[in-house]
Amino acid sequence: MRVNVYAEELTNRVKVVTKPESTKLTGICFFLELPATVDGKQYQGPFIHRPNDDDSSAVTFWGEPEQLRQLLRKALAALGGET
Repeated sequence: MRVNVYAEELTNRVKVVTKPESTKLTGICFFLELPATVDGKQYQGPFIHRPNDDDSSAVTFWGEPEQLRQLLRKALAALGGET
């Protein structure tokens, strides 16, 4: 499966999550916000149904914490970023 996420959809909202039934798996969740154009102006924000009901899209990568750190370091190195 291939998933494409564009830079303009990414936000600064990143959350570490765990599964209660697993002591080994940790997820890193990247929240997305689709840009929308209204009357020629571009807006971006979370998908809120009502207070305390955020149904924003997100992409979560799951693995053991050290695996995730290694993967993210490799991705940064591929982009020419710091490791």
